[in-house]
Amino acid sequence: MIMGGKQKWTIADEVLKESFRTLGIDVLYFPLFKKNAIERLNDIADSYEPEQDDINSSIELAGEWVKIYAEQIKLGLSKLWVSTYADYRVSWPKDDSANEAYNNVCKNFGEEKADKDLAIFTKSLCDDPVFVKSYIDFFHDGFMDAENRAHEYTNLYKSLIEKGKSPIYAEKYTICYLDDYLPVSCDLYASKYEECINKGIESYKAATIAGAYEDCYDTHYPQDNDLKEKEFIDVYIQGFEYAIDNDIDSPKIFAEEYKKAYLHSLFPDKEEPPCKVKGKYDDIISKLLENKV
Repeated sequence: MIMGGKQKWTIADEVLKESFRTLGIDVLYFPLFKKNAIERLNDIADSYEPEQDDINSSIELAGEWVKIYAEQIKLGLSKLWVSTYADYRVSWPKDDSANEAYNNVCKNFGEEKADKDLAIFTKSLCDDPVFVKSYIDFFHDGFMDAENRAHEYTNLYKSLIEKGKSPIYAEKYTICYLDDYLPVSCDLYASKYEECINKGIESYKAATIAGAYEDCYDTHYPQDNDLKEKEFIDVYIQGFEYAIDNDIDSPKIFAEEYKKAYLHSLFPDKEEPPCKVKGKYDDIISKLLENKV
């Protein structure tokens, strides 16, 4: 039964109560269910008298909405998060809905409150600490499939730890893998990053060096296990690492000059010196070659 007045439609209480009983949730949520159903009906039939299908659809969607609302509010999430999340969750995936809820709370109450809600929401998906951290990281990085990525991250990360890999290696390998790197590239990056960190190199510099190391192998990967070619790649990276760690400008140029100088020191009769005119890196390179960085 419906009644109209000033283009405002409503649904009879007996119809709403009968539908609400089938949801199996606390009666205290009935007013929210009723309000949501009527609002949906008026959104659908804003310029014509609603048909029975319109009423049924409004009630069905309101039922989905209030069940989500009831589940979320019990977790201790803020009412703004819960109502926003429920609004979107009826039609959109979890990650999209959580993003809308986070942004709305952040806009109205600030980032600290939004982060608190996000932490509660994340633990409701999975309370594994690895999952929680990775989900929040992926969420803030803007991934709309944060939940799936976090589950995949957690499984791979833990499998690497079980194989005896360090947390640093496991984290970097897993991130590379999720970014569609080949396993060999994941290993190259993670191994070099871990090596740099263990040397005391700052994390952002370690990431730059590891990226260059992986890229160098990707471009010049030794064919048929050519150990000599691998040595030359390693020499280039040694020079690159030194340049990054010591804030030398143009690390690629420095690394190339270091590699040429290294080759010349091995084959002085066959290899040309790195530069016939004295360059600004010569003194540094000469000292490095004395100790074979």
